[in-house]
Amino acid sequence: MTAVPRRLKRIEVYCPEYETTATIRINDAHSSGTDHLEVDYRSPEHSHFTIEIPDDWTDQDLLELIFLPPRDPGKGNWPAWEIPAYDLVSSKLFRFWKGEKKSDK
Repeated sequence: MTAVPRRLKRIEVYCPEYETTATIRINDAHSSGTDHLEVDYRSPEHSHFTIEIPDDWTDQDLLELIFLPPRDPGKGNWPAWEIPAYDLVSSKLFRFWKGEKKSDK
């Protein structure tokens, strides 16, 4: 399957979970051959995060994920884009906020 063309390339947002700025980029030239969401934080405790973007994701899917409201504070209070990796043990994004389950493909 060919990835959906994306216009979104870079966005900078405040990340309240880590109390820092996050620069989010879409890497469409990742060495794996699949698009990846890459995040760089302006924080000494949190520097870089990357995760695969499914081929069927649109800019709208990415923006919905990026702007999901923060969860309740406490253990495991990660930014929305980190939840699939850290909370749900997935190397690929999925629409967990819409009830979608992770894919093992």
